[in-house]
Amino acid sequence: MRRRRLAILPLVGALAGFAAQAQPGGGAASPAQGRIILRVSGRIAGGTRDFDLAGLEALGLQDLHTETRWTGSEVRRFSGVPLARLLQAVSAQGETLRAQALNDYAVTLPRQDADRNGALLATRQDGAPLRIRDRGPIWLIYPWTDRPELDLPIYRDRAIWQVRSIDVI
Repeated sequence: MRRRRLAILPLVGALAGFAAQAQPGGGAASPAQGRIILRVSGRIAGGTRDFDLAGLEALGLQDLHTETRWTGSEVRRFSGVPLARLLQAVSAQGETLRAQALNDYAVTLPRQDADRNGALLATRQDGAPLRIRDRGPIWLIYPWTDRPELDLPIYRDRAIWQVRSIDVI
């Protein structure tokens, strides 16, 4: 009887650890159940993390109303996860991020774009999920309308669409 109890203790501990990680704020999201749309790797806790749309949006959606050079001159409503929130959820340690698109285009940006400049990983435009043909499923955007000082070529160049991965360096 004692052997059975001892044998089950590591299993109970592992399950308790997984349950703690899966809770909001627990440092990890639930394992992706759907199609993976984002892979986060590099200097993060627990190794590479994959997110499906539901898992990414479960980190907490935020709306951003802004004009973009790519969607015309009217203000659009984008919804998505603040980049800072994603970095916090994966316990990112690096100061530089490398975002790569589906077509292998990549940009390098400082972490301060998340912490100070309000970068958003948009997954929706005007309430509808971003499709690949609409620069989705993830488009890194900035609050250009509210923060005109960010409406510069350097930030527009960082507004990578069809994001598939982020490497924390």
